[in-house]
Amino acid sequence: MVLAIAIFIISVILALIFIPNLKKQHDSKTIVVFSILLLIGTALNMGNALKIHIPSPLDLITFIFTPIKDYIVSLTK
Repeated sequence: MVLAIAIFIISVILALIFIPNLKKQHDSKTIVVFSILLLIGTALNMGNALKIHIPSPLDLITFIFTPIKDYIVSLTK
């Protein structure tokens, strides 16, 4: 729990450091992208710190391509 709070505090500090500089440059697209990526990274790291099972993207790829592989292998037999 302490690690999750530390991750959240570090993310808030990063946002407080970088977002005002981007606002001065009037770079709204970069602010949006930075905020989205920071939010995703913070959520994944907090989930990892709280020992929540986060599925790997490789599981989805395996789920999609296993039937295709099986079909191709059945054609070669």
